[in-house]
Amino acid sequence: MLRLLNLLFAFSFAFCWTKEGLSAFVERQVKEKFGEDVRVNKVILLNWDGKGEGVPKVELDMEYGKVRAFAYLQFEGNRYTAAIDALWRAKLLRAKKDIKKGELLSAEFFDVEERWLKSIPKDLLIDPKELEDYRASTDIPKGSILRRSVMKPSPAVNRGDIVKVIFRSGNIQIEGRGTALDVGYVGKVVRIKTSGGKLLRGRVIDRGVVEVLD
Repeated sequence: MLRLLNLLFAFSFAFCWTKEGLSAFVERQVKEKFGEDVRVNKVILLNWDGKGEGVPKVELDMEYGKVRAFAYLQFEGNRYTAAIDALWRAKLLRAKKDIKKGELLSAEFFDVEERWLKSIPKDLLIDPKELEDYRASTDIPKGSILRRSVMKPSPAVNRGDIVKVIFRSGNIQIEGRGTALDVGYVGKVVRIKTSGGKLLRGRVIDRGVVEVLD
């Protein structure tokens, strides 16, 4: 429906585009692509000479959260550039309390706060579901916005943990229990001691789960 409206809108200006009309057309293209995650403040036509006729092909050179934002308008025989002044909607995590260094993070420690920003650093975009696997790498004061730079992965296995031990051979899988002798993250190799006292090496494949190496 929006695409049809854009075509009808453009057709009405097919032979009499104005800066205002063309700017509104570009804004519609941006909204169609990014929806409610973008707020367009202004569209600035950089080299418009009023000679474009018909419905232009629009190429958007912009990514969510990035400052750089341009639109290239291709008319028959003419190409124009528009700079787009836009804000991006970001959902950030704000600490509800003081969090100590080394403390396990939890979604319960944070409020989700919506802000409109010119640019959004990637380390601000954090899904609350990720937090269960991280600890604070430094003190996080109440009211501060969480960044990845103050998070560190929490080990999937700690020394002394009772872990699930998986033995695989072809299509055969056997599960048992053992004690971890090392601290390990997912993908790392640790030593384990079986209930029978045998020492083995295995790769951590999940929280509390180790697969024995051949």
